[in-house]
Amino acid sequence: MAKSFPSYKVKSHLVYTVWEVADVLGCHRQTVIRWIGNNGLAADTSSKPWLIEGHVLKDFLGQRQRKARCKLALHHCYCLSCRGPREPDGKIADYVQETASSGRVTALCPTCGAVMNKIIRRSDLEAIQAKLEVTRQQASPRLVSCTEPHSKVTLKEEPETHAKTHLG
Repeated sequence: MAKSFPSYKVKSHLVYTVWEVADVLGCHRQTVIRWIGNNGLAADTSSKPWLIEGHVLKDFLGQRQRKARCKLALHHCYCLSCRGPREPDGKIADYVQETASSGRVTALCPTCGAVMNKIIRRSDLEAIQAKLEVTRQQASPRLVSCTEPHSKVTLKEEPETHAKTHLG
């Protein structure tokens, strides 16, 4: 997946050089030159330095971001290893409730065997269960909910050794 660059830093009314674009976006100048040569970033290359209009650069970055976005079906998870949406292996998944309204679906990728995770709304769980076999797992208890201390420490009264003594 292509790296996303912060298009909000680009000002539409300004004209940038290749160096300025690289500085604003935090990328290498060769990346900007490659965008101009191969990927269709429009620039005035008739003289040096090459000039790029801000609104053209913003449009270009927006198109890159829309291409990289991936819409998942409700019963699919995104595999970070394969870099694509996948239906869980064997149509089996686990669900752990994390908040009152959402939880995490965990499944294995059928292609590479990696663990895939997806945060879903609790209301979507029934629709997912229609397509997958979902096992509900018990959420791990929080440390805050522990009422008894785990250690059996007893404090003994010790004589005061650091008390000031009066000389006089």
